[in-house]
Amino acid sequence: MFIAPASIYFAVFLLLPVLAVGAFAFTDWSGFDLSNARWNGLGNFDALRSDEMFRRTFLHTLVFVALSTVLLNAFGLGLALLIDARVRGSEFLRIAVLLPLALSPVVTAVLWNNLLGPYGYVNTALVEGLGLSDTPIEFLGQPKMSFATLIASAVWQYSAFDVLLYYAALQNQPRDLLGAASIDGAGAWSRFVHVTVPFLRPVIAVIVILNLIGGWKVFELVLVLTGGGPDHSTDVLSTYLYQQAFQFSSVGYASTIAVVIVVLAILSALLRRRIAGEHAR
Repeated sequence: MFIAPASIYFAVFLLLPVLAVGAFAFTDWSGFDLSNARWNGLGNFDALRSDEMFRRTFLHTLVFVALSTVLLNAFGLGLALLIDARVRGSEFLRIAVLLPLALSPVVTAVLWNNLLGPYGYVNTALVEGLGLSDTPIEFLGQPKMSFATLIASAVWQYSAFDVLLYYAALQNQPRDLLGAASIDGAGAWSRFVHVTVPFLRPVIAVIVILNLIGGWKVFELVLVLTGGGPDHSTDVLSTYLYQQAFQFSSVGYASTIAVVIVVLAILSALLRRRIAGEHAR
């Protein structure tokens, strides 16, 4: 009786849509009249293999997932260690790190657009204020620069999530082991590598998996910040899915891309035991 409301919510708003998408992936439904949905078998999946745009967006997503996961964990763990060490200004650092997490991806994208756009605050300061550049820097106008800006904005917003998890784990770290290692002559780096990292390994596994899954399904930040441009250089699987479903009315093909994203997320989740090593249960 107590879990019935949650179970009903899960079934209606999560499980059924996922099953429906899985079914639509084998049709050529346009999204308007369900009676016109025709069974297409594996036709959509065969089309993916020859779809140049799909391969391009898959590569973009793969690069985004790899770079964002590495940077999120590097910044997350590094900032968590600084806060845990109670360095000067750690209280301010804790607040500053957590603030971006309170923003939605849409707000973050608008904020970064206002900062780094051709007439944004940064370019205005560089061109008119300091005179360091004659023309605005195309943070969002060049393919490589746009992709780097996209990753930077994602790390800026979501690193706080990693900081919270790492900081919570560091609070439970056995201080006696660190003290014993220090007495034995181990330096700060040795204590970090041989004591802190092994202790955090199960947490690292969980955080990495969450970052991977979040990277595979990134959408709002890309759509609002760059719109997939310039010249589709920042399009990812989810934005390509959106284009197929709502611009080209190809819901069946879009559902096939959604199935690919789900499979990639599941495969990422299976990495947890390998990352956690002997600590996995």
